[in-house]
Amino acid sequence: MPQRNGRTWDLVVFLAVLGAGTVLVLCGVAPESLATIAVAVSGLYTVWRGPQPPA
Repeated sequence: MPQRNGRTWDLVVFLAVLGAGTVLVLCGVAPESLATIAVAVSGLYTVWRGPQPPA
């Protein structure tokens, strides 16, 4: 993934996860379950992004 679009993708993913979490809470999913899912998804996203150069 090109570095120049990294922040854009981060924002898109953040908003998508935030929206999905909100919908799941409104549908009655336990917040504890969402916390577990959020940790797993953030780990997967970190691996997908790969190593980042130092800022």
